[in-house]
Formats: sequence, C-alpha cells, structure tokens
Amino acid sequence: MGDGTDPEQSPEVSRRLKRFTLAVTVALIIGCNALILTGLWVSGVDLEEILSSSELYDPMNGHCVQVTWLKVVGVDGLVKVCSEWLDFSDISGETHVLPEGKTLAMGPDGNLYVSRNPAEIYRLIALMIFAIVVIISGMWTKQMLIAKYQDRLQSVNHHST
Repeated sequence: MGDGTDPEQSPEVSRRLKRFTLAVTVALIIGCNALILTGLWVSGVDLEEILSSSELYDPMNGHCVQVTWLKVVGVDGLVKVCSEWLDFSDISGETHVLPEGKTLAMGPDGNLYVSRNPAEIYRLIALMIFAIVVIISGMWTKQMLIAKYQDRLQSVNHHST
C-alpha cells in the first residue's frame, strides 16, 4: 500500500483498533455515567421534585376540601387558598395537599405558583454544567486514547516490517 503498512498486517491492526475503540467507549460510558450520578448524589438535587409540576388546586379538575389563609409573595395581606382537594383525574381517590415548607407566589397571569428556592436552581445549573464538562471531557479522552493507540500500533507495525 502507499501508506507504508504491510497489506497482511492491516486487517489485524484494524481489528485491534476496533476492539480498543469499543473497550474505551464502554469504559468511558460507564465511568462518565458513574461520575455524573456521583455528582447528582453530592449536589443533593432532587430531580423528581424539580422536574415535576408543583401541584396546586385546579377548580376545573377537582373539588376543594379545605381552605387556608396564606401569605403569598407578590400580594399584600393574606390570600384564601385551597390547601386540600380531591383531584378528579386521580383514580386513587386520595386528597392532595399543598407542599409543606414551600412559598406560594402570584404569577403575572394571576395564578398561584410554588416558588422555587434559588439555591435549588443554582445547584441544578451547576449539576448541568458539571454533566456537560464530564461528557466533553469523556469525548476528548476517547479521541486522545484512540489516537495514541493508533500511533502506537502504526509504530509497532513499522518496526516489525
């Protein structure tokens, strides 16, 4: 061939390179996922709570059982809020309650929302940045390891001819 490799060695080198690429890929997938899951655990972010929509009473799909007067961010004074309700779309028949320890806020549309703790949002952003860094580092590491192994195979191949 014109690249200086022995035609009989080329399939062997290609097979070894493919096997090494597969091994590096699997190892980095496992390692990077373990690192991201460890970061999730260390950050203390509760993805179920953050990604779920905070449940509030919807008069179109439920029946209010108990009303409470609460302080709502964005409104002067106390506001009458349904604190316990039956949700018609929930087949369990259990009553739903406002999340404890959460602050209610009045949105620009006049609806009530559960306001998020800014620390939770910052931890989630930090976790996302960490995950992106781990993924990019893993891709860079894979390319570097494969390139070094390919150079090593080619130098061994040149020395053996």
